[in-house]
Amino acid sequence: TALASGYRKEYLKTLSLYFNEELFSEKEFQDSINAQLQCRYYQHLLTEAEFQESFPSILQAMDMPSCDGLNTWFISKYARASGLKAVLSGIGGDELFGGYPSFARINIASQLQHFPAALWKSARNRSDKKLNRLPYLSMEGIKGIYLFLRGLSNPAQIATQLDATEKEIWDILQEQPALPVLPCLEPKNKASWMELNIYMQDQLLRDADVMSMAHGVEIRVPFLDEEVVKTALSMDEETKYKGPLPKQVLIDAFKNELPESVWNRKKMGFSFPFTQWLSNNRFVEDTMQNGNTHSRASYKKFIEGKMQWSHLMSLLILEARGVA
Repeated sequence: TALASGYRKEYLKTLSLYFNEELFSEKEFQDSINAQLQCRYYQHLLTEAEFQESFPSILQAMDMPSCDGLNTWFISKYARASGLKAVLSGIGGDELFGGYPSFARINIASQLQHFPAALWKSARNRSDKKLNRLPYLSMEGIKGIYLFLRGLSNPAQIATQLDATEKEIWDILQEQPALPVLPCLEPKNKASWMELNIYMQDQLLRDADVMSMAHGVEIRVPFLDEEVVKTALSMDEETKYKGPLPKQVLIDAFKNELPESVWNRKKMGFSFPFTQWLSNNRFVEDTMQNGNTHSRASYKKFIEGKMQWSHLMSLLILEARGVA
């Protein structure tokens, strides 16, 4: 946005959401950027009441399990209401320059993968979500690491939800998707490949496209420009990931363009007060309570604070679509 404003300041529009819930709102940072750029500034307060009213329509736009895209649905809605048909997104920055926790965790995950597969498969019934994903480390290669770091459920839980056998789930996971062996990549570059080619491609870009097109808005991604990607991938690991902060190389490049209050703080994702809002949603309660035994038990765990909202969302879509 800072770069673009240098070319078309008088026409450039910025669009932001903020919340009454201060833990999730980034309004003060949005205000500091917009005061500096002096663009045409559109800011929208998203309330729980509006979320609850819109939620059934959002689910209708989602045709496969995901815990992403709700934020894009709302930002696209307000973009269209503001007269915009195309918007810029920062997707790709985390994947290319090390913004995710996986860049710090991939080393230990790779080391754990060398332990006997039987050891990890025996961890399938752990109560802790992270420990519950240990069985994925029994799979070789980047697939096992990715599912361990980002999976929502382990094969036993998936089998229960879909009324399948655990072996059927393992067989599917072994076959699909087919991923290359990446022996020559350094650990953090391997994390970058994983986030770019699996998480971003299969989830972020797909969900962004579905949710933006629900409002007839096109999302464009400058970080995925061919030259930007080539340059990022050509950088050696030591240079690209050096520094105390995630995406330090990007921070250094834009230190003179952005206020320090924006870049010198803890990384924060574009998230909503989902736990509270989904807990108060009658549609969610009715859908899950009318589902199968596993769905009812999962909803109970969520209400008791024993399940993350992202896990609930994927199960909710299965139930809403009549798959579970």
